[in-house]
Amino acid sequence: MEGTAEPKSLCIFEDDRFPNFFPLALDRPVFDLIAGTQTLMERIISDVNPDRLMLLCRAYLADVFAESLQTRNLSVTPVVNAEPEGETLFVNGRLLAYGDELAVMLAGLGAGEMLEKNGVPVAARLAGEAAAAFTAHLMSALSDEYVKRVMKALKELAAGREKVDGETLPGGYGEELAAWAMGCGVNLRQVDTRLLSYIWQLIGENSPCLVDDFTKSPLRGAAPESALFRGVELISEEDIVIGSEVEVRSGTVLDASGGPVVIAAGAMIEPNAIIYGPCFIGERTIVRGGAKIGPGTSIGGFCRVGGEVGETIIAPWSNKQHEGFLGHSYIGSWVNLGAGSCNSDLKNNYGLIRAWCAGSMRETGRRFLGFVCGTHTKIAINTRINTGTVIGYNANVYTDGFPPKFIPSFTWSIEPEFSVYSLDKAIETAGTMMDRRDIALTKAGRDLMRAIFRLVKSARYNV
Repeated sequence: MEGTAEPKSLCIFEDDRFPNFFPLALDRPVFDLIAGTQTLMERIISDVNPDRLMLLCRAYLADVFAESLQTRNLSVTPVVNAEPEGETLFVNGRLLAYGDELAVMLAGLGAGEMLEKNGVPVAARLAGEAAAAFTAHLMSALSDEYVKRVMKALKELAAGREKVDGETLPGGYGEELAAWAMGCGVNLRQVDTRLLSYIWQLIGENSPCLVDDFTKSPLRGAAPESALFRGVELISEEDIVIGSEVEVRSGTVLDASGGPVVIAAGAMIEPNAIIYGPCFIGERTIVRGGAKIGPGTSIGGFCRVGGEVGETIIAPWSNKQHEGFLGHSYIGSWVNLGAGSCNSDLKNNYGLIRAWCAGSMRETGRRFLGFVCGTHTKIAINTRINTGTVIGYNANVYTDGFPPKFIPSFTWSIEPEFSVYSLDKAIETAGTMMDRRDIALTKAGRDLMRAIFRLVKSARYNV
């Protein structure tokens, strides 16, 4: 790095654009969302390979997120919301880099410099007082007080007002970042790079992320401890990875002619399933017999998935066991989709799709978009979900017709109108579902659910 040793400390941070990733980011940092075979955070870590890792996220998420990191197989032990030590590389958690893009960008980053895009910090190399001051600057937009302001603004935006108490929706460092950099003696430079801004971009970028992850990984072929039963067909076998203790049952087709197929350790592919690459099947996930898993799909660990799925991200511990189509969607953790549930991902007029984002409906610029579903949500059997639908955190959806295109968090039913899902019942149900998988809902987890309930209550029916 421009004549000096590369910093060994990495800080991945959230910025003030986190509302654009609600409801998926209500219970986790934006950089903990999935793209390809791993999270955005893990992509950055693998590219930088630091000796020390610091993660900055919203204050109310810190305890549960730190707890969850204890079960992650990261190359370095992270600390959450801590002070920087020594010279540190700061990288925005919304950054999505392919190939050696991140390495090249950081190689040109000098000491005391910061890269920004349209007033948003992208990366920085800072030490001493500048590093501490930048950490404080970032945390000012991640504090509980700031999050409450955001929730108030979302409520006002959804009510049709463009401004809240004379202010626009909180967010955007803008001139404030330039003033901070000047005051701290930090050299600010513009950079043209890829920062994700909306949930639907994660869906659209999933296929290239799958290919990029495969290209960077040394793993190829089937592990010796895997079992491929008689009648399994492998197409473009050189682009297929099968982990240890994986079972691929008779009649299954793994077709990597359109991109790599990666199956993580302990997964089971039941008979007569068809899996098209690029695709990722997570650890100990079960793909049900006869399932059709299309390209551009990432299924996290410990899921149960059947029917037809394509161009979709499913976070760990969720279930879609039965028949029904799921396409161009992002499903959070601990979600259950009932038998026969389907979604539309293309309008009848082939027009561009609008979707809810940060308190209002927005143009996505996409012709294909299914739905987004927050953590702990349950969807009843035979539910028909329209294009661009957004379903909140801990919602229960059951209706005779099409549900609305936005279903708030902590709602129960939708007919004749939304009703509030009891917090105590929501906690009890979440605990029961997790207990069935031998996972405990900890005190920190219950406290997080209470915190989210209070936050969305302040912006009722808008988050």
